[in-house]
Amino acid sequence: MELIEIAQLVTGLATLIVASVLIWQMFIQKKTLDIAHKDADSSMSLSAVQVHAENGKWISENINKSMVEKMSKGSEYLEEDEKLKLGAHIRNVHLVLSTEWRLGRRDRLATYYKTMYRMYGLMKYKASRDIFKEIVERQLSSDSFNTKSESKSNPNLQEKLLVLVKEVYEEFES
Repeated sequence: MELIEIAQLVTGLATLIVASVLIWQMFIQKKTLDIAHKDADSSMSLSAVQVHAENGKWISENINKSMVEKMSKGSEYLEEDEKLKLGAHIRNVHLVLSTEWRLGRRDRLATYYKTMYRMYGLMKYKASRDIFKEIVERQLSSDSFNTKSESKSNPNLQEKLLVLVKEVYEEFES
């Protein structure tokens, strides 16, 4: 063997070793990213559960028998402070659920989101439906959900959630 052949053999062997190390590092990085993804998903799930628990607490602390009677009739029967509190609660519920939807939580399972809107959105009450109707109509008319990146990747993503909200709305309106 000549010197050039030995040099080529050593260079090829070194390239193979470097490629192997890089592949090994990629596997380690993928495992690290998978762990980070699971941690982020767990954190997001825990945060969502905490927010839903706070919503339940808000309902029990702020809604009394008199308010329930007014909510059953419609938002126009609520006192101004009651309307503001209920509106803030409903916007909060919608914000949390639309964020969960955008992030793909629960694989965007329609039954989960419909249940959450029914339960925490207090959709059985006419006043809540009145407020949701305003929110949905405003968002559909202003296109306020879509960011530039969402518009490019999936323009109808948030509209699908709004369709679910409308379906829940219509369940109680009929």
